[in-house]
Formats: sequence, structure tokens, C-alpha cells
Amino acid sequence: MRNEKEMALGGDGQLKAVLDQIRQAIAADRETEALAACEKALALWPDIRQLRGLLLDLAQRFENTDRLQVCDLLRQTDFLDDAQDADIASVFFGAGLYEDALPRLRRVTRPLQGEHFSAWNYIRSLEETGRFDEIVASGDFLDALAAKAGGRISLYSQLANARLARVTDRAALVRQATELESSARWLNGEGVVGQIRSAIKEARPFSLLSCAHERARLVCATSLHANLLLRPREIMEMTDPPWQAHFGVPFATFPALELARLGTAYRKTARLADIVCLPGAEALARDNPAFGFFAEQERELGNYRNRFSAVSGVMQEVAAADPGLKTLLGHLPFVGMVTDQPGLTARMAVVCDVGAVTEILLADLSPVDAMRQIEEIWVPYPGSVFLVAAGLLTPLAIGRIHELGGIALDVENCVGTWAE
Repeated sequence: MRNEKEMALGGDGQLKAVLDQIRQAIAADRETEALAACEKALALWPDIRQLRGLLLDLAQRFENTDRLQVCDLLRQTDFLDDAQDADIASVFFGAGLYEDALPRLRRVTRPLQGEHFSAWNYIRSLEETGRFDEIVASGDFLDALAAKAGGRISLYSQLANARLARVTDRAALVRQATELESSARWLNGEGVVGQIRSAIKEARPFSLLSCAHERARLVCATSLHANLLLRPREIMEMTDPPWQAHFGVPFATFPALELARLGTAYRKTARLADIVCLPGAEALARDNPAFGFFAEQERELGNYRNRFSAVSGVMQEVAAADPGLKTLLGHLPFVGMVTDQPGLTARMAVVCDVGAVTEILLADLSPVDAMRQIEEIWVPYPGSVFLVAAGLLTPLAIGRIHELGGIALDVENCVGTWAE
């Protein structure tokens, strides 16, 4: 049987000519011509490494539909080389073809010790397809990789999500969410605005809180149930990315006592909120990378069912219908803003033309100092309106303002309405 060395030496002149044509077309940026030549070469010898290498080169040049054509050709080749198969799986993963990536990744990830992005693509493909049991079964492999990397590996976050997902009756959770969304307690954007207007008119305490993805991780980190299921290293990798993004310091530097206090405040705020914004049934059914975190958040905060709820992106919807929230907030005598984004308060004040503005700016503060700043917030009169966009500390600020008789609105996901 012919081998690739013979092919490279010209053992099959027709195939060699086609491969040369592919290389020339790629060098001249004639990708469509190269793709057509690849189809011809595939018919002559589907498993030659040179052809697969050229297809991988083309995959980096194409996007969307054209890349899917390359994937279709790669799919027709057999397993040959661990590293090259890992690279092919990476192309499949990048195109969202997780089911095509997995057979190759199952074969090569351990032999390659996770190199060629095989470990990342393998665990993430399992996560995207909801194979939580297989992720958990890979825990020993992830531990081995972490041991070589000083004890840490980002994939522990996926492992944490899988552990939490496995102990949840997903169908029951989705069914509960679906029932809530079909009830009178589920509000659309117009209903949310109506509730806010009513609270402003009556000058009564009111709060709207969004239970978003990053905050779900924080809930998990402070959950006794989650802490019984997860190892400290998994909790660390689960929580560190959003923490670093907001504060620029490792989550490990945050004192355990302050973390417990923050978790308690979050749960209390969710219990008291007049409107709790949730991921919704569709996200619970389809968002595999966050499902475990959402499920644990629901377990910890799910006592909101006797009050109003809305989908987590509802304030973005409100801001799209009322840019700058000018109609909702315009000409109020006072608006407070609690935020870690410099300049946001000034832009809001101009758009809404409010009488007086108070800013509680948390930028450049440590998490502990920011929490202390929030605990010093005062509400000038009952029904004072505060907008809160303070990242992971938003629930703490919402709860503080509500308790003092103010109206606290979580505007984290609609700050773009005051863009410069």
C-alpha cells in the first residue's frame, strides 16, 4: 500500500498536481479555487495528511458558510494523527460542531495530555452538549493537568457547573419556570415600567434585581449546598473570572467573613425585591454552560415566586423602548447612582434632566472598601430613586437602598443607554 512518503515523492502524479494547485491557490488568496481543488484531492486520497493540513489552513481563512464547507471535507477524513486530529477538532469546535469534535477529542485528549487545546475543546464540547456526567468522570484527568500547572486549571469552572447540574431535576426546573412565565406574576417590559411608575408615584420602597450569570457564580460560592458538592479549587475557578473582571484582584484575596456577609445580603435582597429578573425557561433549558450555576441560584433564591418576575434582560428592553430612560426618569427632583463606571452618572443626569444627582462611585476601591461605601448610602426621602450598576456588588446596594425606603433599580444590563 502506498504511504505518504511515496506520495510526496510523486508516486501519484495526479494527486501531487492537485495538492500543488491547492498550495498555489492558497498562496494567491484564491480560497474558493483551493476549496474546489481540495474536494478533488479528497476523492483521490481522503486520508493524506498533506491534504488535511491544507484544509486546516483554509479553515483559518474562511468564516461562516465557507468554513462549514471545509468542515464537511474534514469530516470525511479518517483518524490519522493525534495532533492533527486535535487541530481538526478545534476547527469543528470553533464552528460550533461539537458532536463532530467529540469523537476525535475523546481519542486524543489524554494521549496529548491536553495539548493542541484538546482538553479545553473536549470539556467545553461536553459542556455545550450537556454531557455533565462525562465532565465529572474527567475530573481525575483535569486534576492531572492542574498538577502540572501549579494546582489550577480554568476547566475546574466547567467541572463545578457539571457537578451542580447533575444533582438538579432539569425538567422540573424548566417546568416551574414555564409555569411562572405563563402566570400573571411574569411581567414584560411594559409591565415592569408600570410597576416602577407606581412606586415612584406612591413614594414607596421598591427594588428590581437581576439574577444574572456572573452573580449566579457568586451565589454558588456562598451556598452551603454548593460547598458540599464542590472542592475549594473548583469554587475558586468558578468565581475568579468575574471577580477579577470587576475588581482586578484575585477572588482568593477576599476575606471569607466578607464573602459570607455578601452572600447573606444577596439572599436577603432577593427575598425583598419587588421584581426579580431571572434567566427564564429557555435559558434553563438550553444554556448548558451556565445551567448548573442557574440551578444553584434557583435553589438558593427561589422564594420570589409570590412576587413579580421578569426575564433577566428586561431593563435592556425597557431602555430600547425608552432610550436613556428619559421618559421614565426625566425631570425627577432627585436620582442617585451607585456605580463603578466613571462618567456614567453625569451622562445619565444630562439625558434625564433631573433636578439633583448623588453619585456613589465605587471605581478603584477594593471590594471590602466598596462594600463599606455602599453601607454608608443614605436615602434623602422616601421613594428616592437610585440606579445601581455596581457589578457583583449591585445586590448589596439594591438591598441597602430598599431597606432605607428608596427605590432601587438594577440597570447593569442597560448602561449602554447612556453611552457617550
